Amino acid sequence: MASIQNAVQVMVDKLVADMQGEHPLSAEEQALVSNAITKLTDNSKLEQAVVAVAESHINDARDALQQVVQTSGSSLTNATQVLEQTSGTLESKSTKLDLLDAMPSALNRLEQKQAEQSTQDIKPLFALKPIDTPSSSANNRRSTSAFAVYDSSGETFLVRPSYTANANTHQARLEYVKLHANGAATTSLFTTFVYTNAFEQNPAAKIYSYGSSALIPLASKDNGNTEYEVVYSSQDSQTTAVANYGGIFTKSAGFSTMSKPKQNLDAADQFGIRTSTDHSYTNTAVLYDNQKHCLVVVDEDTSLIIEKYRDGNVVTSTAIANSQELQAFVDSGDFTTVKFIYNQLGNPYGMSDYNHSEAAMTGAGISYFGYFGTYNGVTKMGENKYSAHYRFTAEKKLEPINFFFHASTGHWRTPSSSGAYSPDAELKVALETTSGELLGMYSHLSKAYSAGYDPGIIGGSITCINPYSNTGILNEQYTHNNYGLGRTCRAF
Repeated sequence: MASIQNAVQVMVDKLVADMQGEHPLSAEEQALVSNAITKLTDNSKLEQAVVAVAESHINDARDALQQVVQTSGSSLTNATQVLEQTSGTLESKSTKLDLLDAMPSALNRLEQKQAEQSTQDIKPLFALKPIDTPSSSANNRRSTSAFAVYDSSGETFLVRPSYTANANTHQARLEYVKLHANGAATTSLFTTFVYTNAFEQNPAAKIYSYGSSALIPLASKDNGNTEYEVVYSSQDSQTTAVANYGGIFTKSAGFSTMSKPKQNLDAADQFGIRTSTDHSYTNTAVLYDNQKHCLVVVDEDTSLIIEKYRDGNVVTSTAIANSQELQAFVDSGDFTTVKFIYNQLGNPYGMSDYNHSEAAMTGAGISYFGYFGTYNGVTKMGENKYSAHYRFTAEKKLEPINFFFHASTGHWRTPSSSGAYSPDAELKVALETTSGELLGMYSHLSKAYSAGYDPGIIGGSITCINPYSNTGILNEQYTHNNYGLGRTCRAF
């Protein structure tokens, strides 16, 4: 209403100004104007009408504002709900993304379970490549014994002892072999004939039967590089007497570097396997240092520890007076006992299923069982009775492996009026660490080549099998009228 009064006041002011001008209003006109102004000023209905119009606009404006507020509130509510849903989705996805941190360990556990399952499966072996020459001559027999080191690369390094001494056929040789990781080939590292009546200090064409050897990874004393090296345990001359035991030397360094271990000074390594220094030609076992990758012996004359590398010796200042001091020295380090294998060992020993007696596994119709390794406090490795199996791990440690076996076969009937019968034979083996970790299980099934005859000497027919690559050597040694059956093999 104040606005109307203001408007009336403006009109009055204008009239006053006009009256004072050149054409002033007459008295009657002034009276009419005065009455009109009074009416306008006092007209409550006009005031109500104006107020009503103003209030109508205000109400419309308020309604519009309320609609805007309601719409904005609804939109804000919807936006809040969308944000809450998005936040929940993001939190859910974030939780799932957090699971990625646990994925590597979960995958590792899965791979470990798959590996464990794989090792628990008995894998059949498939022959791949002949490595011996079949012949009706017994001079072509190859030993089923072996000193084997399974390298983590998948390669296998073998000593294959001679079966027949004083023979000049190739398969009568003592052989040091590398079996390739794929099982497709072997490489002969060194080979020599074995004689009971000839002696060479540094074996080239001949080696004295009365001795033993090994093929192990040895470092250089100059640069530390590790390579596989032949190591001999030898007499000092052509005699089998204990008094003429010479000692140990590597092929590369030669006979002149031979070290004679102090007699009957022995200790047990971390696996419970004892050294053997009785100076007999069939029984040699010495320490291997897993940190320096050398052999360690206590010198017979000086009692000083000698480290034997592939290219020579290092004489230390450490003296060992007795077995207690030697055991303390071994316990303070990281050592493995290496059990050498006899130069002429045709068949390793096993237990007969029939009478439980232990003897060389030479019977074609006999089922055998047993192990090579150290088990329940009893060691059966190397020497002139057993095979020896080791692994050289990715961490560059030489460790013994337990090689369990069980051969099942039956007797045959040669052709006659009563008919013929040819049995099947199967050998199963399991490889395990000395702490009980299963590394692999394998089987080999052999059938007779001739009706009415045996399927071969099955007891030692799996000469070796590398658990890293599942490759090895099969050799039944003999079936009816045939020798020289060695071939590489592989499991899949």
